[in-house]
Amino acid sequence: MGKTIVLNLSDVKLQGNIIDIGESFGVIYNITKEVMDEISVDYVYGNENNNLMKEEYNICTMFFCLSRFWNASSRLKLIEEVSKYIKSGGELFIWDINKEMKDMVNNKIIAILPSGNFKEFEFKNLNPIIKSNIEENEKLLEKYYKIEETKLWEDIHFIRARKI
Repeated sequence: MGKTIVLNLSDVKLQGNIIDIGESFGVIYNITKEVMDEISVDYVYGNENNNLMKEEYNICTMFFCLSRFWNASSRLKLIEEVSKYIKSGGELFIWDINKEMKDMVNNKIIAILPSGNFKEFEFKNLNPIIKSNIEENEKLLEKYYKIEETKLWEDIHFIRARKI
């Protein structure tokens, strides 16, 4: 196992209809249930989006999802597809790893939730061909979104963007 990274999500507030892309290790669900009494989170992994309504969602989350794709064109395709389901003015939240080609990632991540509770999980990306970083992800978003906030923690980046 690599290093342990603490990801402070204590100030994250997600409200409205939420679509969660990929496997979020229970983090997005826990953030949402702590903020809202009644939650509506739809989870999408792979091509299982048959029942989604276009422009239905206020927020889309991608938690360590984009770095699983081999190349930028695959990431862009996912962003284009997801954008169909986000309302105009809706937000996209991305948390992901910064990884250069030839690097292999096997880290323990401890997410601090708004309640002060912790969610711990292991994140692996052992594919030496994949490269993922904040600059590339921002560039992929520029056609559909206005970047409103970015953060870097050690090997992790965060992007909050609003759909144009």
